[in-house]
Amino acid sequence: MMETIVAQAAASVAELPFLLLQAAAVVGMISMLILLRRNIALEDPRYKIYYGIVFGVAGFLLTLLVSEFIKLPSKPYIRSDLLFLAGVLGSWQGGLITLVLVAAGRLIIGGPVLFFSALQDMAVVSTCGILMYGWMRRRRLTDLKAGDVVTVFAARFVCVLFAIYLSYLLGLVDQALFFSAVGRRTLGAVAVGLPMIACLFILLRSEAGAREEQKKREAAARTDPLTGLPNRRALKDHIETIMLQAPAVPHALVLIEIVNIADVAAYEGEDWGDHFWPRLAQEICGGNDGLLSSADMPACFMFGDTTLAIVMQGVSLEKSENARLIMRLHDGLSAYSRAAAAGPVPHLKIGGANLDVLSQRNVASFLRHLSLALAGSDHPIQIFPFSLAEKATRDEDVRRMLVDWIETGRPPILYQPKFEMCNRRMIGAEALLRATDGRGQALSPYYVLEIAQRHRLLADFEWATVEAVVRDLCNLRGLDEDFHLSVNISASSFASDRFADRVVTLLNRMAVPTHRLSIEVTEMSKIPTNDVVQRNFDTLVAAGVRLALDDFGTGYAALTLLARFPFEEVKIDHWMTSRMDQARFREAIALAFESAERYGAKLVTEGIETEEQSKLLMQMGIRFGQGYLYSHAVPFDRLKPLSQVA
Repeated sequence: MMETIVAQAAASVAELPFLLLQAAAVVGMISMLILLRRNIALEDPRYKIYYGIVFGVAGFLLTLLVSEFIKLPSKPYIRSDLLFLAGVLGSWQGGLITLVLVAAGRLIIGGPVLFFSALQDMAVVSTCGILMYGWMRRRRLTDLKAGDVVTVFAARFVCVLFAIYLSYLLGLVDQALFFSAVGRRTLGAVAVGLPMIACLFILLRSEAGAREEQKKREAAARTDPLTGLPNRRALKDHIETIMLQAPAVPHALVLIEIVNIADVAAYEGEDWGDHFWPRLAQEICGGNDGLLSSADMPACFMFGDTTLAIVMQGVSLEKSENARLIMRLHDGLSAYSRAAAAGPVPHLKIGGANLDVLSQRNVASFLRHLSLALAGSDHPIQIFPFSLAEKATRDEDVRRMLVDWIETGRPPILYQPKFEMCNRRMIGAEALLRATDGRGQALSPYYVLEIAQRHRLLADFEWATVEAVVRDLCNLRGLDEDFHLSVNISASSFASDRFADRVVTLLNRMAVPTHRLSIEVTEMSKIPTNDVVQRNFDTLVAAGVRLALDDFGTGYAALTLLARFPFEEVKIDHWMTSRMDQARFREAIALAFESAERYGAKLVTEGIETEEQSKLLMQMGIRFGQGYLYSHAVPFDRLKPLSQVA
């Protein structure tokens, strides 16, 4: 028996050059496949199909090449290596494709002679290769070593001998053919199979290493080196990808700029921004704990040294609720910035734009235009149209609307009712700007006010709003003596000489009790310290006009403003209310309540949307609030019926 095996092995030596040429051809075909598919990762499932096709076609062609030997007991053919390696590299998909093509070649060229024994042999070898795929997939291609080559070779050697032995046991081949096959397969495994496996593994390892290096270079090119965040190039690629994947779905881009970053960095140290930006990105996009919902799939990018970019999917800034989302984002980030800095507080400016028309436009140009638009805006929140030309047209339309509102004294306002929470009694209402453009789409109040400020119309617009609210007060009869209407006034008006005298004169002329009007001062409007402002405040207080401090805790001065002026009311922003489930925000609200109490003011919480929030606030001792739980903003003619419902 051994003599026969040795004799067959010795006889096969003459065939080794022919077998090695076949192996080299297969390695070359795999190299060509990888070269042509370098745009696809080696771990991509498509490679299973590719390997099957390459090994299968190679097997089919080699069947033609050895057709003159096909009916002999043995032939110079690396069929077993092809079938085994197709399974090792291509799993069942690659193994099955190769088996079908090689078997077809064997049947077409060799006919039915010994076909079933050959098919059984091929099926066993292919199955063993597929089983080895599970072992192979647990290894990184870049970590393949000589030991892995030996392991695969050993499995290949055992399985081909097992396949021919199984054929012999089943009576598909006689003893002579069995011994001949053992001898030839033993020599072929050592002289051809081992080098072939080694060459393929070296090829795969080298290619995987080159691709990883390329990925590292590409990642470095798309990463800001100081913060570690994706950079502007990565932002461009991300926008192009999501627009290609979902062109019909709305998306939005938001830029967040630190206006005074030079002042903060000078105090905190030159590397302050390198640490602050990643923390800010985590605060915004940190999953369930982030300022933005994970449903918006927010992604943060470093847009420039002073600016962070956020892409939100499925969000249209034309919708009023999403415009408010941007406002809440600004409020939340302002509060976070105040808490994160011990020195100068970072002042934020936010600009947002829709991406719904970018599929037909240049993304790089859009990003440049948005950056320029943000730099040219002084308002803390701005929602931009797509291009500067569109922006200029839209800005002019809003300017004309402002002029019309000022001339007619009819600004578009709704009233957000305020309630005593325990009994749902309405105690007042806040005038809110609710404007729409020519297409009927909601305009962000921040955007409208920014246009007013840029064209020096803010003070006139606010005065028109005061007149409108006082006129409405004239028409309120039969309500509680304490009922009042509030109007938001910025630093521009308070810095105007005799502003308070005009307010008091207007109230007296319209025969409206002064305590019916409440003027809300927003912290975001940084009240200057001068005699004009002080006189205006003193005059309003002396006349009995109510004063309220809006957005307490999210603006410039907080306790400084509360100590400086006798506010009757302090309002907590809706962003803080929405995060009451977090202990630190409950503590912040409790601190605000305590501060207001110490200065003789009542605390009003905005943005109450659930019964749980209302109950928790009342448990904290807070009595007054407003929000969708009680009522949306309503036209003036619905205020009185709403008060009677309670």
